[in-house]
Amino acid sequence: MATIRQGRTPRRFESAAPPTALYSRIRESIQGTPASDISTTRRAHIALVVIPCVTAGALAVASQLVYQRQGVGLDVGVDSTPHMLVALGLLVVLTLATTFIALGRSGRSSEITSLLFAASLVAPVYAAITLINPLHASDPFPPPVGLSPWGARCLVLATIVGAVALSSFAVALRRAIPVRSGLRGAALGAAAGAWAGLALFVFCPASEYEHLFLGHVMPVVALTLAGTLGIPRALRT
Repeated sequence: MATIRQGRTPRRFESAAPPTALYSRIRESIQGTPASDISTTRRAHIALVVIPCVTAGALAVASQLVYQRQGVGLDVGVDSTPHMLVALGLLVVLTLATTFIALGRSGRSSEITSLLFAASLVAPVYAAITLINPLHASDPFPPPVGLSPWGARCLVLATIVGAVALSSFAVALRRAIPVRSGLRGAALGAAAGAWAGLALFVFCPASEYEHLFLGHVMPVVALTLAGTLGIPRALRT
C-alpha cells in the first residue's frame, strides 16, 4: 500500500503543475506588455476633437473642389428651411448620441442595451431621415455640374470620414474593452457611419433615391459592418 501511495504522489504534483505554469505565463505576458502613456479617457477626448476637425476639413475641401462653395446640401434645392433644420438637427443628435454611447464605459447593465440600440438603429434612422420625403428638389444643378446616380463623390467622402472616425475610435478604446468587444465594435462602426452620413447631408443636394441609397445610406451600413467585423480584434490587441 505504501508503494502505491508513493507512486500516486508524483501524479498529484504533476496535475497541479499546469495551472502554476499558466499563471506564470500570464504574469509574464502582463509584465511584458508596456502600459500606454495616454489614458483611455484622454484618448477618447482626443478622438472627440480629431473626428469633427477631420470631418469639417474633408467636407470643406470636397465642397470647394466639386461645387466651389460650401454647404451646398443645406442650401441648393432645399424644399423648405424648417425641413432642412429639423433633418440636420436629428442627424446631429443621432451622431453625437451614438458617439458618446459607443465610447462610454459605464459598466452598468443598461450599457449593453444602449450599445445594441446604437449599433442597430443608426442606419435605419439615417435612411428614414434621408429617403422619406427627400430634402432637395430634383435636378438642382444646371449642366455641366451633375450628380452621379451611383453617388461616386459621396462614396469617396464617406470613406475618408468614416475611416478616420473608425480608426480614431479603435485607438481610443484599444485594450480598454476586455468583453463584449463585438457589440462595441458594431456601435463604433455605427458611430463612424453617422459621422460620414452627417458630412454627406451637408455636402450633397441629391434627391434621387438611387443616389441617396447607394451613395449615402450604404456607406453607413458598410461602416457598421466594418466595425462589427474588424474592430473587436483591434480593441483587444
